[in-house]
Amino acid sequence: MLKDGKTKINLMFFMAGILCCLALFFLTGAASNAPTGRYELGLITRSGTLQMYVIDTSTGAVKWVDSMNTPFAELKGD
Repeated sequence: MLKDGKTKINLMFFMAGILCCLALFFLTGAASNAPTGRYELGLITRSGTLQMYVIDTSTGAVKWVDSMNTPFAELKGD
């Protein structure tokens, strides 16, 4: 079917290109990973007291930190 050597080489390069693209998609996790939120920490001074807050940059939620061992979902919202 493929008697021409140039056609075989072109087909091999084409298949190698497809394989590289598929490998790139699988290795980078482009299939269906949900984005994860990132948190930004800030410090302010209110009436001479230092207070810390956390912003979830994916949702925009701002929460105040009372204890450093508290998960973000359990912090007090603004």
